[in-house]
Amino acid sequence: MDYADRFLGGRGIATRIYWEEVGPDVSAFDPENHLILMSGPLGATGAQGASRFEVVGKSPMLMPEGFCYGNLGGFFGPYLKRAGYDGVVISGRSERPVYLWIHDGKTQILDASVLWGKGVYDVRQILRETHGKNVRFVTTGVAGENMCRSANLMTDNEGSATGGFGAVMGSKNLKAIAVLGTGSPLVAKGEVLKELNKLTIHLNRRDPLLAPFPEEQVRRIGQSSCYQCGLDCKYRNSFRTASGKEIVRKCQAMFVYFPWVMAKPGESAETAVDATGICNDLSICTMEMYNIISWLAACHKSGYLTDKETGLDISKLGTREYFENLANMIARREGFGDILAEGLLRAGEKLGEEAKAHFSNEVSGVGDGASYSAREYLMNGLLYALEPRQPIAMLHEISWLTGLWVMNQADPKSSPVTSKVFRAAATKFWGSEKAWDLNSHEGKAMAAAKIIDRTYVKDCLLLCDSAWPMMVSWNTTDHVGDPTLESRLFTAVTGIETDETELNQYGERVFNLQRGVLLREGWRPKVHDVPEEFNFIDPVETVFMNPDVMVPGPGREVISRKGQTLDRHVYDQMRMEFYELRGWDAESGLQKAETLERLGLPELLQDLKRIGLIKP
Repeated sequence: MDYADRFLGGRGIATRIYWEEVGPDVSAFDPENHLILMSGPLGATGAQGASRFEVVGKSPMLMPEGFCYGNLGGFFGPYLKRAGYDGVVISGRSERPVYLWIHDGKTQILDASVLWGKGVYDVRQILRETHGKNVRFVTTGVAGENMCRSANLMTDNEGSATGGFGAVMGSKNLKAIAVLGTGSPLVAKGEVLKELNKLTIHLNRRDPLLAPFPEEQVRRIGQSSCYQCGLDCKYRNSFRTASGKEIVRKCQAMFVYFPWVMAKPGESAETAVDATGICNDLSICTMEMYNIISWLAACHKSGYLTDKETGLDISKLGTREYFENLANMIARREGFGDILAEGLLRAGEKLGEEAKAHFSNEVSGVGDGASYSAREYLMNGLLYALEPRQPIAMLHEISWLTGLWVMNQADPKSSPVTSKVFRAAATKFWGSEKAWDLNSHEGKAMAAAKIIDRTYVKDCLLLCDSAWPMMVSWNTTDHVGDPTLESRLFTAVTGIETDETELNQYGERVFNLQRGVLLREGWRPKVHDVPEEFNFIDPVETVFMNPDVMVPGPGREVISRKGQTLDRHVYDQMRMEFYELRGWDAESGLQKAETLERLGLPELLQDLKRIGLIKP
């Protein structure tokens, strides 16, 4: 509670604890690194789409290592709340493998020798046999135990967080955190919350997106909902394969091997969904794995790498055998897999410039470096540039709205987002009548600030990215969503009266806190507040959900940004305007003392003054 009045929960409180506990000289695998798991104030209250939890710590996946965050869904966060805890902060290192058992206000550190060396699915089975079928957990697989830098944290129902936090868990000899809770957090205004839940379910109701697989091989049979959630989820789906398996797959992870499987004559699409399961069981990041396969294919095609050097038969690319061999080589650090286990960025440093020349634009520290880039959606240049990792939840706010508009252009029955609805929603949620025009830099700094604040609040409350913010609706007359819903949910649950503007100030505060953390760890604004170079020199050709790179123009006009790059002068203008909107120094990008005082961050101000990273 010492933190909640300023930082809400989730990412806010976790970042605050990181600031206090993890110094800039601590390495990711040092015992002094902290793995901070934090739920939010809406968890386990019945609030719709509030079942997530945040992880914060120093990432071994970034180069150089540094502060990072991740976000997971499912059941672990709410069950932690039901057990009487808002979060778990882990430091040190055990002498032997252990796991943490949390049950209704009690905690134990237990021997994990029976779990060590096991994959995520075996861990799930053993923990259920030990603690009952309702136990929930977060764990890491063999890749995490072997400190592969791209090792994920995994939950009991295919939830995952990239950033190498599975490797951090492995470095501490901590195999899992298991939890079972039977309590129920109190709600200040139960009837108000009930009505708000009905409203959000109504506004959110929509048809599911089509699955990309041939139906005779892999068929969608429904969604796989998280704890207490009745929303229509666009990311988490249940599938049945031709062989009779029922599995859960979601979002990007479904596509980790998809292009190569579908290009392999005679190979079943079931191999693609199995590939996701192989990654999840070993706890390998699917984004990193996709980039590794792309890189290996390019290296073999050019003759830079041979089968003998990699230990892989490139003729089998697209088969289950190829993927399984590659994944196990990485997870177990065998042969060439030991180099890849350090991550592509470090592999490039080890192997040299010719290896790096085969990197695609997608290769980055944590996440994908080119999805929804600044070349197609201008304000995304600021979103990428100001975060230590791919800011996917922020990018979704633009790409999802644009994707629905693209669907409407192709088939008006598939989506209610006409050009008129697009402009109205963009204006309402991004703070400017100029924000909708994706061919102009005007209003984009304001839009980026609005998106950042809202996303940070979302990560503090732990609302799901699949539904929030509700920018549009299939079920209202004007089809435009409501940006006040989050603040109304917060008030109903906590009894603390607030509105949209006041709630978003929490987001601004946490964003400034993270900025201070990054500055302390060596971030330099004029060097690092810039999107990757490819944005300025490599014309965009296609975008996921928008293959022709279309954006709305005036009236019913449709404009294509295919072949466009980001103009450096335009970006510099947007960045300077963003600095000014934030109350930062426009020339240096450093925070001003008066801004941190206004936001109630005196400790941050004092520390940044001490190391000379503040503008008076």
